Amino acid sequence: MDNYVYIVAGLPELTANYEGGDFDYKALKDSITELLSEKDQQLVELMEEGFDENTLGADFYAKAAKSKNRFIREYFDFDARLRNIKVQYLAKRLGKKGDDYFVEMPDADFEEQHQIRVILEDVDFVDREQKMDELKWEKASDIARMDYFNMNAILAFLVKAKTVQRWAELDPVKGEEMFHKLVDEVRRQK
Repeated sequence: MDNYVYIVAGLPELTANYEGGDFDYKALKDSITELLSEKDQQLVELMEEGFDENTLGADFYAKAAKSKNRFIREYFDFDARLRNIKVQYLAKRLGKKGDDYFVEMPDADFEEQHQIRVILEDVDFVDREQKMDELKWEKASDIARMDYFNMNAILAFLVKAKTVQRWAELDPVKGEEMFHKLVDEVRRQK
């Protein structure tokens, strides 16, 4: 187990047959996790919790913050801060209080804050969602920038693959574009 070089080197081949809307995130994730140690499989499970809107909240973010894995800690710290800004924005637009949906976070510089606020001002919903997903994609890349053949590279790949799945379901053309971007990124790491 923990043969990250083998797993990461195989990522483009595992997804190379993507055609239009038939991208299958679950199959891809399953093929990767079966090669991982039990400890690393638990990291993937924790990350999957973060993709599930029903499990998100203070308890999940506290669990992610305590993770020994740097990618999990940093990515979900970013995710919680992004969601808090979205809650503030939506509450203000609707003239409501967003306190019930706000996740308390320790004070920290959040360099993407201004960029998120600018994205939220976009009146085109699809464009806004694409820009948010691109920001998440870039954050995953930044966190794993120097992690070529380790678990962080795999987690970043799965975050991006989840994004591809989302757009394949919503917009097959955009999903295919994001898939090709993902494959190109993985190929450049070799």
